[in-house]
Amino acid sequence: MINFFKRLFRTKSLPMSSAGLTHPGLVRKKNEDHFVQFKDRKLFLVADGMGGHQGGEVASHTAIQIIADDLTDTVLTSAGSDQAEIRHALLRSFERANNAVMVRANSDETLTGMGCTLIAAVLNGQTLHTCHVGDTRCYVVDDLALHQITQDHSALVERLNDSSPNLENDPLPARHAVTRVIGFPFPEPPEYNAVHIKSGDRILLCSDGLWSMVDEESIRTVLQEARSAEKTVETLIDLANEAGGLDNITAVLIMID
Repeated sequence: MINFFKRLFRTKSLPMSSAGLTHPGLVRKKNEDHFVQFKDRKLFLVADGMGGHQGGEVASHTAIQIIADDLTDTVLTSAGSDQAEIRHALLRSFERANNAVMVRANSDETLTGMGCTLIAAVLNGQTLHTCHVGDTRCYVVDDLALHQITQDHSALVERLNDSSPNLENDPLPARHAVTRVIGFPFPEPPEYNAVHIKSGDRILLCSDGLWSMVDEESIRTVLQEARSAEKTVETLIDLANEAGGLDNITAVLIMID
């Protein structure tokens, strides 16, 4: 009976449309990004792989597969609108994905050191739940502004959050090194966020190949003018490539009707 009422409540999600697109960019030979959309579950995943040989691609695909297998419709329906249960399910799935990638890396020396950033987004009623590690981002755009929901897990952000950051002596690559990723023991748990969403909002999940190449004002403008999810992700990918396409680029857009 409890699960029946949870299912009944969960069906009240706002109507939406979504689209995703990934591109290797103009410099990298391989695309180690990966994304999936489960529109029936309202579950969306983006991963950005890293590691030599085929490691990055293996890590991103493995992590997303584990999350997808773990966060079934049954699991999400059972959680209902209970924020604590959804948070627990997300954190548990990230732990399982992390363990799976580490086991895979330890079993094949060609995959040693592989990992990936990862974000999962779940829509439930009028709440957007996100869980992430690394610098794959979630933005929400409304009529007024662009809001970055996630915080990058990077050396730069951690230093900026210090009471007296001193970045002058830090080499640039080290500043942007991610500090929390799938494939290595978590120094801190994955970050969970829950935010209210409303009709007209645009939710963007993207890898750093997009946000590092396209400024936030341009992203805001494109999303506020969006009429088609498919055409909008194409526009975002094109903008990143026009700016140099220095990395793999992935964008998943969810438009709340």
